Amino acid sequence: MPSLRHSAFTLASLVLASASSLLAQARPAPLVIISLDGMRPDYVTHADEHGIKAPTLRSFLSDGTYAEGVQGVIPTVTYPSHTTIVTGVWPAEHGIYDNLTFDPLNQHPGEWYWYFNAIKVETLYQAADKAGIKTGAVSWPVTVGAPIDYNIAEYAQSEETDTPNGSPYNPRDILAELGIKVDPKEDHDVLRTRESIAILKKFHPGLMLVHLADLDHQEHEHAPFSPEANAAVEVLDGQVAEIIQAALSIDPATRVAIVSDHGFLRVDHHMHLNALLVENGFITTDASASSKQPSVTAWTAQAWGAGGVAAIVLKDPKDKATLAKMKALLEKAKANPEYGIATVLDAEELHKRGGFPTASFLVDFKEGYSGGGNLSGPLVTDAPATGTHGYLPSRPDLRSTFMIKGVGIAKGRDLRVIDMRQLAPTFAKMLDVTLPAAKLAPVNVKP
Repeated sequence: MPSLRHSAFTLASLVLASASSLLAQARPAPLVIISLDGMRPDYVTHADEHGIKAPTLRSFLSDGTYAEGVQGVIPTVTYPSHTTIVTGVWPAEHGIYDNLTFDPLNQHPGEWYWYFNAIKVETLYQAADKAGIKTGAVSWPVTVGAPIDYNIAEYAQSEETDTPNGSPYNPRDILAELGIKVDPKEDHDVLRTRESIAILKKFHPGLMLVHLADLDHQEHEHAPFSPEANAAVEVLDGQVAEIIQAALSIDPATRVAIVSDHGFLRVDHHMHLNALLVENGFITTDASASSKQPSVTAWTAQAWGAGGVAAIVLKDPKDKATLAKMKALLEKAKANPEYGIATVLDAEELHKRGGFPTASFLVDFKEGYSGGGNLSGPLVTDAPATGTHGYLPSRPDLRSTFMIKGVGIAKGRDLRVIDMRQLAPTFAKMLDVTLPAAKLAPVNVKP
């Protein structure tokens, strides 16, 4: 006959096992979010028109819920957009205003918003962590030093960052734990796919963020829907299939979302706004510089470029004389068809749309034109058959992608056009977590 002590121990063990089982059942099914940088939705929704073979991506249209387009943020570039996707708020609120930080004297060349500590509101992965959901990420922007359980952040060393604000890796030896050996010659997306699959298989995160970027590179170099870009979509389709297969092999109830950060437009000309500002006395440069591009020695106003737009930042935004002079110059420049300027927003309109809170104006270029970074030389230079983004998100060609499928997701549902700020609350609802800063309602993905 078993002792009372043994019976009590057995009962306690059964209670703990039952509680653990109930907790496991209560936790939401895993969510994998794959970002395909620069993926316009019509690469998938109109694949036949472009001769693109992408069976995995196209399966989301019949087997899942999708948007015809996602209207993004100002500017429609990678880092602000990815941060909106995981926060549900505009860049002016989350703090990631552009890809590159504003550096008027070029003291820290090539400095991007790599670091998590620049984000001002709670993220989806923080909310998941609070709920006890394990998190993973590969190459997701603005995650150096982020509180992600298994993280391989997107990051590049710059002159300023000899001591980075946090490690790109968590845990620091994660590559060794995963058995990943990095070959510098390996395609970046191939490596990111390997890393993502390894994290999924070894650590089983409940939220996994993946960022694949080759399509964006091909569109920048060769323009959207070029043969090179279309071929990149077909390669991405295979990589997405590999990640999905790995996720479902671990948990068949996994939900998979495909997102992107922005659309794309073809570019044939660069307009160098800062060269125009030099000509008009807003920027002083070192005329004796031996390099092709002079350096800035003083400035009262400067353009902060973001592809198809440029924010105009005044050193003293309260200087009414400089403000009036700049307004007159931009109006004159817009009237010159050679400069390719479509729209100029003043500070009130720009800030109302959640972009560049420190800027006094925003210049939005016409299709075929984008901003350039030269301080001298011709104001307009040619760049035929390339591509860029950054333009105002109201343009249909700048819309990004949202598709999702899996257990508990409606099949064949077209959401039409949605707001990028709705994605984070949608994902939060699926994970049974809340994002206090996100104010828009989630989209309906349930059957």
